[in-house]
Amino acid sequence: MQKIKETIPMLLPMIVTFYHIYPQALNVAGSSFILLSGPLGLALYAYHRFPFKEAILLLAGLAIMFLTFYMSGWINNTTTHMMFGYPRSQVAWFFSSYLIVFLIFAIHKRPTINTVLLYISAAVGLQALIALGMNTNEAIHDFFFSLQMQVEYTEAIMEEGGSQRVMGYGIGFFGAGALSGLGLVTISYLLIRMDLKPIGFFLLVTTYVLIFYIGVFMARTTIVGMAVGLGLIGILYLWDNKANIKQAKTFFLSSIFLMIGGYFFVMATFPHFADWAFELFINFVERGELTTTSSQGLSGMFRIPKDVHTILYGTGSMDFQGTDVGYSRMMYWVGIPGALYFYLYQFYIAKLSFTKDWGINSISIAIFLYAFILNFKGWIDLNLVLFIIFFYFMFYKYYVYLPKQEALQKTIGDIKREKRALNKMR
Repeated sequence: MQKIKETIPMLLPMIVTFYHIYPQALNVAGSSFILLSGPLGLALYAYHRFPFKEAILLLAGLAIMFLTFYMSGWINNTTTHMMFGYPRSQVAWFFSSYLIVFLIFAIHKRPTINTVLLYISAAVGLQALIALGMNTNEAIHDFFFSLQMQVEYTEAIMEEGGSQRVMGYGIGFFGAGALSGLGLVTISYLLIRMDLKPIGFFLLVTTYVLIFYIGVFMARTTIVGMAVGLGLIGILYLWDNKANIKQAKTFFLSSIFLMIGGYFFVMATFPHFADWAFELFINFVERGELTTTSSQGLSGMFRIPKDVHTILYGTGSMDFQGTDVGYSRMMYWVGIPGALYFYLYQFYIAKLSFTKDWGINSISIAIFLYAFILNFKGWIDLNLVLFIIFFYFMFYKYYVYLPKQEALQKTIGDIKREKRALNKMR
């Protein structure tokens, strides 16, 4: 009974985290969830009197980025929905992240970064579970479909995509794979860095397998997240003295059996998608090549502007211009200087989250690198998650670490004063 009472409050940050990561999964007055959570986070941030000087730096960085978008549009006499839609979403995600971390600290008092990553991992795992249910049960499909934004996720698009792959709840195509891969990265960190009880370990590994298979059937970019996550485990395994070596070994052994079981399950559930989902592995076995039909076409899509005007200012448009590659799309949108700033800003968010423990820093670096690699395939950023990690460390720094240091200094000061008083008495 006591555990139930402790668990129920966790549902609030869990729900907010889920719809923060998948905002289009919930229709809020014709818009996405961050239309609600963003203003709520902003109101809370203002109520707390705009804490954290580092947050001002991030907002200033965002303002500079938005200025490059507007300048490119103004110079090219072009106006697109991305000029206004992207900045609005980034600001909303920023303050929505503040709301999430505030809720986590309110419930867990002194949570670790592992607690935050568990919420993120659970949100991605929940999305995979709902996607599985929607694609195997009509009643579940109709219920969750009714909750989604209907502007972009129309029934026609869902049906068309559903004939080729598993359609996720609140997201599809490239973004679905990107976020599924993100879940694999965060779980990988937890498995090598967190001391788990047997039941917690089993649930986390099972969630890993679920995310991998459902993610691959939604978008094959999930495999990139798996590769980055395994690379993260390998680095921490070899060079981090705080890594849980025994647990990592158990993960590799147990995941073999769970992966085999998961394979037979998805093959029985989605046999008509198998050739597409496992094309990479099929090509590797048959031809020794880690390629897919879509990846083979990427080399011809990597384009760099040739005229000076586009190199400096772009075209002012993010519309499709013959390339899916994220780097090319950014260069054609805002020019090479604007594109460089776009990617450096993501690293800047990660850097502001750095601590003295490089092992903890590795998760922010891994997420940044994961997004950076994904931009060879399509255009995406994972600021919505980096913002959450950033605010966690701000809360910890200002509400846990600094007060503790001040208390320690006071204690040391009292000891010194007592010594001076004692010396005077002598």
